[in-house]
Amino acid sequence: MTDYSIFEDSQLIHYARQDAQAFEALYLRYLPRLYRYCLHRVGDVHQAEDISAQVFFEVLNGLLNGKFKEDGCFPAWLLTIARRRVIDHYRQPNPEPLKETHPTHLDLPGLTEARDEQRQLSKLISELEDGQQELLRLRFAAEMSFEEIAMLDGRKPAAVKMAIYRTLDQLRARWEKRYGK
Repeated sequence: MTDYSIFEDSQLIHYARQDAQAFEALYLRYLPRLYRYCLHRVGDVHQAEDISAQVFFEVLNGLLNGKFKEDGCFPAWLLTIARRRVIDHYRQPNPEPLKETHPTHLDLPGLTEARDEQRQLSKLISELEDGQQELLRLRFAAEMSFEEIAMLDGRKPAAVKMAIYRTLDQLRARWEKRYGK
C-alpha cells in the first residue's frame, strides 16, 4: 500500500488517474481549503458541503477525461471549478439567504467581544469591491499562494501580492477610522 500523501501534486495527479487511493490523498489534501472557500462564499455549512462534493466529482471526471493538463496548477484549476459551482448556486431560483455561522461551543467572557469584532470586520469586508473580497477569500479561506491566485486571476504574483496588501491596508485604515482600535 502506497502512502500517496508524501507525493507532490504533479505525481499525485498522475497516480490519481489510475488509483482511487491516490485520488483520496488529493481529496484529503485540498478538501479543507476548498470547503472553507465555499463556506465563505455561500455562508451555509450544508451548501458548502454540497458544493465541495460537486467540485470533487467534477475534478475526478476532469482528471479521468484529461481535462487537467499535467503542467497546470491544480489548486487554481480546483478553485476555478469551485467558483463556477458557487455561481451556479446563486443562479438557482430562490437561493436561501446567507446565514451567519456561529461556533457550536460557548466561550464565556470573550465571546461577545469576539463576535462584535467579527461582525465589524465582516461589515468592513462586505464594503470592499467584489474583486477585493474574492482576493481575500482565495488567500485566507482557500489558503492559496500568491502564485496560485495569479494563475487563477491572470495577473503576475507580485501584482496579486500588492493588491492583497493594499486591500489589507485599506481594511486596517477603515477599522482604525471607524473603531479607533
